[in-house]
Amino acid sequence: MNTVVRLFVAVTVSILLIPLVLSAAELSKGEKDTIFIAPLKVQPAVAEMARKKNRLAELKQVSGSLETQLISTLNGTRVFQLVEQGAQAKPEFEPDAAADNADRDDTDAAQVAEKAGAKFAFIPMIDAFEDRSETVEYQATGRASLSRKLFLSAVVQIVDTESGELLPDSPSVQLTRGEEIENARIGQLAGSEEIIVALAREMAMKLSQEVVMLLRPAKVLAVTGKQVLINRGSDAGFAKGDLVEFYSVQAVKDDDTGEMFSNEVPVGQAVIKRIEKFQSYAAITGDDKGITKGCVARFLKTAANRAAEGAPPPDATLPDFGTKNDMGTTPGSSEKPLKWK
Repeated sequence: MNTVVRLFVAVTVSILLIPLVLSAAELSKGEKDTIFIAPLKVQPAVAEMARKKNRLAELKQVSGSLETQLISTLNGTRVFQLVEQGAQAKPEFEPDAAADNADRDDTDAAQVAEKAGAKFAFIPMIDAFEDRSETVEYQATGRASLSRKLFLSAVVQIVDTESGELLPDSPSVQLTRGEEIENARIGQLAGSEEIIVALAREMAMKLSQEVVMLLRPAKVLAVTGKQVLINRGSDAGFAKGDLVEFYSVQAVKDDDTGEMFSNEVPVGQAVIKRIEKFQSYAAITGDDKGITKGCVARFLKTAANRAAEGAPPPDATLPDFGTKNDMGTTPGSSEKPLKWK
């Protein structure tokens, strides 16, 4: 009798524990990767060139703004969990000191990230900067005009703190911005600071998008008929009318090295019809070879490029709308409505 009772209790406890185990697995799957963002660096040659051209002040301004903006935008992606930054050194603008400290800074950043419990260490760096201006003075009227062009190139190296290895792919972005100032008084003509801040803000946004696409690519959340819900929106760079392609991903192990690879098989394409800040709604075009939840969504072609190729423009009757909790999977909303019994 005691044996039967013990067996009954064991079975009952096992049944009760099943939901707890499943919940723990789901929680682990949905956890955010923790990241540490190292102080932004400036390549020694870039600092030296800025000094020679008397643009060191502009370089310091764009680097300071980029460092602040990058932390903010990466944290705002909702994909990563930013660990405690702690005291951080400022970028080096002395070429010799920067060159001597470059490798040590990378090692220190990885070690600090590991101690802080971060899975990845992000090491941002400015590898090119140029600020060119041309001024034309009109002595007869006492006026002048300015044509200014700024170029900024930055890269984010990513270190996996668990293995200590630098990831082979490093997100890199190059941007150019210009401004024209006309009919200003001679002697009072100067470039604006707003363009530097705007350049840094755009660079931070582009780098964040590249980092997210590399580590956490956009994925399909749900498919209803011909409608696909994607877990990325305007903040990730998607826009209405863009063409995206979906891939079924399979993990493949190299028996020789033990390294894991991702085998991506294209299963279909779709056009973004509705766009929100953190999610997109796309309509499948062409053959659907198995677009399902979990498929990776990658940007393929912009709306402008599609229009140039003769594709129809985005439907104006489908504005950017939708509530925060709208998951786009209302029964009966697809081309093949559900039939209730």
